Amino acid sequence: MYFKKHTIFLYLFLLVTFVFCKKENKNGVEETVTTGKLVVYVDETLLPIMEEQKQVFESQYPYAKITLVAKPEIEISKAIVEGKADFVILPRTLNENEKLVFKSKNISGKITPFAKDAIAVLVNKAQEGESITTEGVFKALRGEETTQQLVFDNANSSTLNYLMEQAGTKKIGKTHIKALKNNIEVIKFVSENKNAIGFVGVNWLTNTDAETEKLIKKCTVLALGKELKTAVKPTQTNIALDSYPFTRKIFLLNYQGKTGLGMGFASFVAGNVGQRIILKSGLLPHEIPTREIRIRKKI
Repeated sequence: MYFKKHTIFLYLFLLVTFVFCKKENKNGVEETVTTGKLVVYVDETLLPIMEEQKQVFESQYPYAKITLVAKPEIEISKAIVEGKADFVILPRTLNENEKLVFKSKNISGKITPFAKDAIAVLVNKAQEGESITTEGVFKALRGEETTQQLVFDNANSSTLNYLMEQAGTKKIGKTHIKALKNNIEVIKFVSENKNAIGFVGVNWLTNTDAETEKLIKKCTVLALGKELKTAVKPTQTNIALDSYPFTRKIFLLNYQGKTGLGMGFASFVAGNVGQRIILKSGLLPHEIPTREIRIRKKI
């Protein structure tokens, strides 16, 4: 009799333990490709599109929690070197110094290109003209032949780094360049200042709230080209055709060194649903989502 009672108690204990563990697993205690927690360091210029990806992913997988940490490119690079970041979203791949951090830990990364972005050039509606040449931007950046104030989201911004690289310069005319805190502040500054030229990630113009939309309406997005006659605006079509000069590929860089939620999130963003989100946002997806058309016979 004692043995039976002891056996029943043991079975009940194991059952309760199993149910409890299963509940913990659903709440993300044990990480899988669709459950758990993931911290993603994302370039601030790409935040709107990644917020949308996060929302849809978490709605499909309710036991997954994605935390986006938006920072300028140089601060993300610092976080990588200090071992604080192992899953990042940047408009570039890791440089050699950053790779050494993970090489020393015997961790090889999984690099996933998932979109193509563009840098938009904004001016106040009061300014004359709706186009500018790339050389005009470069001269302004170097402080040559300009009285206008160039505005960037951050002194450590990937946008500023990209334009300096395109201009082939390591020095800029600091007297007429203003660094703010983020892309929204750039849009706001341009909307309020007639002499400003602002540079923002194009997804900040397409994935916005009502207040930002009001500010954008006070600005003009300039057409850009090597010559004025070939200048075009940063539309999805012009990004796809490489007609717009200031474009860049966007990458998911997973250096977790394990199979987990990072792998699941990267697969989602690069998959059909994630690429449709990119397409809808106005950016160019890495893989154009297919559209199935059913043909029915008439009876």
